[in-house]
Amino acid sequence: MMQLTATSRHLLLERLANIFALTGGFIMLMLAIVTVASIIGRSTIGQSIVGDYEITEMGLGMAIFLFLPKCYQQQGHVVVDLFTAHCKPSTIRTLGVISDLVFTAVSFTFAYQMTLSGFEAKEYLEQSMLLALPTWWTFTVGVICMLLCGICGLNRLYTTLRGGNHE
Repeated sequence: MMQLTATSRHLLLERLANIFALTGGFIMLMLAIVTVASIIGRSTIGQSIVGDYEITEMGLGMAIFLFLPKCYQQQGHVVVDLFTAHCKPSTIRTLGVISDLVFTAVSFTFAYQMTLSGFEAKEYLEQSMLLALPTWWTFTVGVICMLLCGICGLNRLYTTLRGGNHE
């Protein structure tokens, strides 16, 4: 069995996060095109794209989830350093480990709860009103992205606790 080194594991997770973020960006680009086409259609011929709000709502939900792993990998989440500006590096490192632990636990909890919600949406055949798009698709994307966030958190914790840099 092949054992992943810390560097190869980090590169694999980084590559996955990049692919997810690019996919989210592509979805947002397509949503912008649909929105512009709908507005132009409404303004010129009096007809907009049917279900444009539904498409936008579901697409933005998926895109946001797709951006989360990359944001976590780059430590792009909001950090308020008002209280930690004058702390020792060891204190900041400890707080970083605690925040990574919490983020990892929350990521896996979200993935679990979204899995349950997705199964329920599929069981009850929940769908959008105009286009009848199944809503469980959005849950699937969210679950996969939250699992990747949790795995990235575990990787960061493992690396930090093994003596690596908390970056």
